[in-house]
Amino acid sequence: MKKQLTGLLVLQFLSFVTFGQQILHKELQASRIVSPPKLDGFLSDSCWMNAAIAGDFVTQLPQPGLKMPQATEVKVLYTQEALYVGFYCKDNAPDSILKQLTGRDTEGNSDWCSIIINCYQDGINGLMFAISPNGEQWDGKMLGTEEPDVSWNAVWDCKTKIVNDGWCAEFKIPFAAIRFPDIPIQQWDINFGREIRRHRIIGTWNPVDPNGPGDLVQMGVLKGVEHVQPPKRIFFFPYTSGYYNFGSSGNNFSYNLGLDLKLGLGDAFTLDATLIPDFGQTISDQLILNLTPFEIQFQDNRQFFMEGTELFNKTGIFYSRRIGGEPIGVYGASNQMKEDERLVSNPMQSQIINSVKISGRTKGNLGIGVMNSVTAPTFATFENESGEQRSVETQPLANYNVLVLDQNLKNNSFINFTNTNVTRLGSAYDANVSGYSMEIKDKENQFSISSNGAFSHLSGRQAFAQNGFVQNGFAQGTSVNKIRGNFLGKVGYYMESDTYDPNDMGFLQANNSFSQFVSLAYNLYQPFGPFNRMWSSLDIARESLYNPMAFTRLEMDAELGLNTKNFTTYNISVHGEPVRGVDYFEPRVWGMKFRDFRHIEVGGWISTDYRKQLAIDVGGRYGKFENAGREIINARFSPRYRINDHWMLIYVYSLQQHFNDVGFSNFDENFKPKTPIFGRRDVISHTNVLTVNCAINPLMSINCRFRHYWGYSRYHEFFELESSGELWKSSYQPSASVNRNFNTFTIDCFFRWNFTPGSYCIVGYKWDQTDENNLIPSGLWEDMNNTVNDIPIAGNTSVRLIYFLDYRLLTKNKGEAIGKFM
Repeated sequence: MKKQLTGLLVLQFLSFVTFGQQILHKELQASRIVSPPKLDGFLSDSCWMNAAIAGDFVTQLPQPGLKMPQATEVKVLYTQEALYVGFYCKDNAPDSILKQLTGRDTEGNSDWCSIIINCYQDGINGLMFAISPNGEQWDGKMLGTEEPDVSWNAVWDCKTKIVNDGWCAEFKIPFAAIRFPDIPIQQWDINFGREIRRHRIIGTWNPVDPNGPGDLVQMGVLKGVEHVQPPKRIFFFPYTSGYYNFGSSGNNFSYNLGLDLKLGLGDAFTLDATLIPDFGQTISDQLILNLTPFEIQFQDNRQFFMEGTELFNKTGIFYSRRIGGEPIGVYGASNQMKEDERLVSNPMQSQIINSVKISGRTKGNLGIGVMNSVTAPTFATFENESGEQRSVETQPLANYNVLVLDQNLKNNSFINFTNTNVTRLGSAYDANVSGYSMEIKDKENQFSISSNGAFSHLSGRQAFAQNGFVQNGFAQGTSVNKIRGNFLGKVGYYMESDTYDPNDMGFLQANNSFSQFVSLAYNLYQPFGPFNRMWSSLDIARESLYNPMAFTRLEMDAELGLNTKNFTTYNISVHGEPVRGVDYFEPRVWGMKFRDFRHIEVGGWISTDYRKQLAIDVGGRYGKFENAGREIINARFSPRYRINDHWMLIYVYSLQQHFNDVGFSNFDENFKPKTPIFGRRDVISHTNVLTVNCAINPLMSINCRFRHYWGYSRYHEFFELESSGELWKSSYQPSASVNRNFNTFTIDCFFRWNFTPGSYCIVGYKWDQTDENNLIPSGLWEDMNNTVNDIPIAGNTSVRLIYFLDYRLLTKNKGEAIGKFM
């Protein structure tokens, strides 16, 4: 133990000694060639022989700064139209190279090699291209220190070969797939990476310190690319799709034709457009029982709104699912129904007519982004006893627009301005939100000041309202941060006025808040004792209303994580609220409040080594409240079994239990104004998810997800609220059960075939059974039985064909345009 403590002190001293040292930037010279090499993975063409070599890789994980145990050599060539990168990943045991297939953009138990490139050398934006020994592609956009966005898919090619002393990869990255300034002599930031999976060792050509300012700052430099003209970028993606829709309400066929377009505007800007879009093959949302007064945020799985939108999300005021989302009058439509009528249809989503986005970066490092979408009018339909139908508009024709200006500054700093605007035809209200986000870093990227804020303006009439309204609001926050080294931290505040509302194109669960926070972290990336690395954090936040300035909550969170030398990871966390909070939102009536109770929660999880054929993730959480009998008991169990290099099974079972929880149940219908009734309840949920992945080869894969969720709340007694926020027992008896029972069973299966670069055939199967009532089954087996046999079915089988077409293939000068796999 004494030796370990001494080692920790030495490591800490070294981290402070090297804290201000300059970051190393290696250099590599690219070689220009006239004729491109044959893309076969052998690197045997003569053009590779005299190219400069990038070698001497050093480890990044598990122990930074060591020489890689296996040598790696990288060479870079280029023509007028493409960048060629050759990897020679030496390995003295080539039969032990791991090469599991998982499908494009999915991490698996496989070696890989990668290229990170930043043509504007701003330390903030980058592109990553990676390949496995079996030739499975992975690409993504990088922004700052965030994880790569794998929804970005470029059209490029790569061939790999396993040889007697390792494996080789031969990349072809068309200049049309990247953006760079139109100048005679290029100089790009670049880095090369490699993982030897059986040893869990990751290394890079240019050293990357995990305690440093991020991968995009710690890059080498690629020189020698000269007199290359940015190519014309005109790509067409025509598509056709067909659906056989089945369900309890009947069966039918539907067909779609459309076009996606990608057009280069000059050297650095790209226009993406989708005409008559079809998003029918997106994976189902993971719905849950929601007892809170707040909306649940779901990920947008529509490809157009996932890919290349990182520029639009910096200020946090853009939530792409608002486009084509719920009409503003969908929940008020039933109030327009006459006595002799019934509601026939009330669409929960509006139809997108088209969407366009333009994004890029100028020579002065100003990023500009514009996105515009138009949605069609939406109508609810009523039918009277005579069979006559009439329609009521729930949302008029609407235009959704986002404008972004993002200026990169010295020292990897930036300032961003974003404006979102929703304009609706007629007198329906319009919404406009302007926001900013900025981070200013010092020269060594050790400290920074970050700030963000927004102003919202709504004007017009709510759905079905007679009178108009105007509403303005704001949000603003600032923090001082330590962003480099073993010790990290931040201190700051964030506030939202009680009239701030960005939700027409953004997402905010609740406004009217003012929080002050302190966050501290201590991380070790050098091995010590039996551990590879350690991370820890402590967060303290005090929250109150903005108007009136009234205390709401004091929260404290702590976390400790350890990764052992056998690559098992342990994590423990503690959450506490040491003083009673005041909740102004749970009563659902403004001006009333509920005094919550002090509590503490302790949780943890263990994750075993994913290299093993069978790996297990297991975790749990226990929480205890000061009010008698109230506790939280959660558990999660997830084994993952790799049958072979093609088949993978992942199962997740999650049990969440909150016994004697206290919260809003309903309103007492016997009193006006509305009187909220609270209840003591048990809230239980069971989630079962089975994921089956089969990668037939690098270009064909099948992915299936089977998910069943059952959540319910059972009430035991009821309370009314005193003006102080305390509860007193009520004799209230609801006229109908207020228990809630929510079930959803979904199947999402997709076969994906990448038959030529950028072109796909996708066959999908979707099944959905979702229902909510107040009849709680006696157990999980009975609930699953009821779900399968009693809940109405909605689903479809679909086929979608997308064809990538480079306009140069239609011209005489085809150049090096990619039209097929080489």
